[in-house]
Amino acid sequence: MHSNKNNSKTSQSEVREECSKTNRSSVTRFHPYHGENIVLTEDNTVAYRRKSFQNALTFSEKPLSPGEIFLVEIEANERGWSGHMRLGLTQLSPLSISRNGSMPEYALPDLVESYNRGTSWIYGISKAHNKAFEHRTNNSVTQKQKHFVSDGDSLRTRFGNVPMSLLKPTRPNKDDILPTDVGSRIGVMYLPTGPLEADMHYIINGEDQGVCVKHIPYMSAPLYVVVDVYGTTKKVRIVQLYGVPTLQAACRDAILSHITKKAVSSLPLPNLLKKYLLYQS
Repeated sequence: MHSNKNNSKTSQSEVREECSKTNRSSVTRFHPYHGENIVLTEDNTVAYRRKSFQNALTFSEKPLSPGEIFLVEIEANERGWSGHMRLGLTQLSPLSISRNGSMPEYALPDLVESYNRGTSWIYGISKAHNKAFEHRTNNSVTQKQKHFVSDGDSLRTRFGNVPMSLLKPTRPNKDDILPTDVGSRIGVMYLPTGPLEADMHYIINGEDQGVCVKHIPYMSAPLYVVVDVYGTTKKVRIVQLYGVPTLQAACRDAILSHITKKAVSSLPLPNLLKKYLLYQS
């Protein structure tokens, strides 16, 4: 997966080809290779840590494309542990990691420090991510930062417009939610700043946190998303941004934007429909 400097043209062509193979109208999923404590459900769109606080690495099924947002919602937390979900990007494919032996216990420091240093950019989710870390290459050139283009209701991306409502928590009193709370929606993306380099951004509950990492050599190998369901974070769900939602899914999102999931049980609805609203069927 890693490029050879003497074959940069070939490697860049391969990266473009691999990213172009991704059908963006399909469902976004987690990769089938993951940590031993992770259980994937609902067509590999939900990752649940069955025990402990570690061995919970998950990856995107396909490489992330420039300007594409990978978004997850925290669905469950577990008390008794310290630390929270870790999120970022890696040039290490899940398949190559699994072939090298057992999956690492942690995203930090294992992937960042022990597996080919300089190929993973992963951080813990906390109250804010507004510090830019430099990742410089020999030929790096500082470029003007690029940010989201939004009209207030939707976010313009190369894959189409994304409603801002999908990037924000669905629960009431969403303004009081912390990034590590249940219901919080956390995303990651990278934006090219030149022909060879890109900046990584976090999107926390609909807010672009600005550049977190600069000068990522995004053309040297495909970039996969890493989600470490670590510490107090127990369960996460991928939020589908680019497929056309069904009418049922759109109605569910609308209902959950006005009431809490706990309040669903009191609605005068059939049990089967309540289960659907709670993502249980």
